[in-house]
Amino acid sequence: MLPMPTVSTPPPVSPVSPVRHTRLAPLAAVIIWSALLAACGADSATTNTHAAGVPYLTRSGTGTATLPAIALPSKWTVIWHFSCTKPSTRRPFKLTANRSGAKATTVTNQTGLEGGGYHPFTSSGTYTFTVATTCAWKLVVGTAEMQTIPTTVPKPAN
Repeated sequence: MLPMPTVSTPPPVSPVSPVRHTRLAPLAAVIIWSALLAACGADSATTNTHAAGVPYLTRSGTGTATLPAIALPSKWTVIWHFSCTKPSTRRPFKLTANRSGAKATTVTNQTGLEGGGYHPFTSSGTYTFTVATTCAWKLVVGTAEMQTIPTTVPKPAN
């Protein structure tokens, strides 16, 4: 008769056992690091928390206006449309982007019965927009992918 091999079972690992802490420490470090990166973003200046095509700001009006300040990521687009059809006279439309602490940028300076366009930006910061016109206008500031005013955002009323 052959002797029975002895099987030893490891001692149970208690919740405070140094063995358990040694095994879980690398996993805990990875989980904490992942959570910190997700919360802070790998590069918060370029992290865009908006879905593609979602506007950050939508405004419309008639005449000159300065819009409230808005913080924007490093990649975004401004889209505009203006209409000078009541009365039907060609008139100027000027749009300026003002980044806090920087020189103002003229986005467009157009004259006509109506018009529009878009301009992509690659600088994050807090911006205000100034519209100078006597016409009706619509302005949308959105994610970098946007190039037209979304169909759910109506053009300015005449």
